[in-house]
Amino acid sequence: MENLKQIRKSLRLSQMDLAQKVGVSLVTIQLWEREISKPTEKNKKELERVIAELQQQQKGDR
Repeated sequence: MENLKQIRKSLRLSQMDLAQKVGVSLVTIQLWEREISKPTEKNKKELERVIAELQQQQKGDR
């Protein structure tokens, strides 16, 4: 997966916004972005789902 921080910024989301959408804490997003920890399979799937949905919405807004 591409760098999470770059993806989040391209979607114009704060860490808190992404955390809320994925259902994890702000600290969890920070740890993932710094690659200190990795998401569980469940969280990874939810993160991928949220990102795909937001990217699709962004394409529709253009």
